[in-house]
Amino acid sequence: MTLAAPPRPGGRASGRSPQQVDPLGALAARPITLGAALAAWLVAVVDTLLRASDVSSPWAAAGALVAVAAGGVVLVVSAAPLRAPFGSAALWGVAGACAAAGVLSALATAGSNPFVRDDWAGIASGVLLLGVAPYRSARGILAAGGAVAVVLAVVVLVEAPGFVTPVPTASYVVVALTPLLALTVAAATFSNVFVAHVEGWVSRASGFRRASTDDLRVTLARSVQQDRVTVLNREVVPFFARLVASGRIGEEDADEARRVADSLRASLVADADATWLARRLAAPGRRVPTEVVDPDRLADRLGPEHRTALWALFAAVDDVEVVEARSLRVVLEAEEARVDIAIDLAFGSSAAAARRSLAPCLTVLRLVSGDLRVDRAPSHLTLRFSYDQH
Repeated sequence: MTLAAPPRPGGRASGRSPQQVDPLGALAARPITLGAALAAWLVAVVDTLLRASDVSSPWAAAGALVAVAAGGVVLVVSAAPLRAPFGSAALWGVAGACAAAGVLSALATAGSNPFVRDDWAGIASGVLLLGVAPYRSARGILAAGGAVAVVLAVVVLVEAPGFVTPVPTASYVVVALTPLLALTVAAATFSNVFVAHVEGWVSRASGFRRASTDDLRVTLARSVQQDRVTVLNREVVPFFARLVASGRIGEEDADEARRVADSLRASLVADADATWLARRLAAPGRRVPTEVVDPDRLADRLGPEHRTALWALFAAVDDVEVVEARSLRVVLEAEEARVDIAIDLAFGSSAAAARRSLAPCLTVLRLVSGDLRVDRAPSHLTLRFSYDQH
């Protein structure tokens, strides 16, 4: 599922993140996130053990390893589906942990670090920032990587007098920062290229959709006409056939005519007043009993992103292989310029298990709404979010 706006002129990606333009794609990147966190910590541990003879402060060395582990935990936890989106606070939390690890690593080998080339802070920091690539924009990743690079550069300048290789001080800085900068640029490039490709695809798809609008109108008109014919065949045609067969009109026929007219009018009015959401949830074949409370027809003001996210959720709820849902109730209420939506779901199993099964759908809803709240009872989930009226 992709949720994106058309790209800016010139084919350049906007400031959005891969997680924003393709939430489900970001879910698929979770193994990469776990691998990045683990790889960064292993690099730090292995390099610390190999340089054990250079460690002058075991406590600082241990603190550096804890800082790297903390950065990995922040990365993995913040990238969890039910915590989406991956915010700037999480990005800077990872960057802060990387900077702290670099400072503590330098303190751990203060006075006994003859070479800069075997320092691990730049590599570990770059790997952690590489794990952020599916969740943040290129600009954010570059800013975080640049901040960490400044801290590590200062550390190297402080350590420079103790290095034994007779080269200019700038060379020490270049050697120390190259792994970090290379991995940061790689992460930012991935984010930028991914967003540009998705936004370009959405732009082309929108063009094809506009080109087929006329054909769609004809199809919809035929569908509406067929629905009206179905109503007539079910109510009106049998009544007139019976009149023709009897050859006369009695008082009971007049009463029947009024009943048929009232039924036909009620059916047509109800169909005209129903929103797209009510029609879709009342379609034949749906398994879960559903109630839609929308007297002001607010569902018709939903944008395409919200409609797609909502329908993905309702399709999952109706799938017995995903969750064991018992009932669904949707309430839409206007609140000034916004619309509040409350979705009540009852399950035959525990709500915790249902929440885990619906995690991809909830992630998409959280990303498109920005204020999704999930209340959980033993066998009941209540989802609440809002959106601007269009």
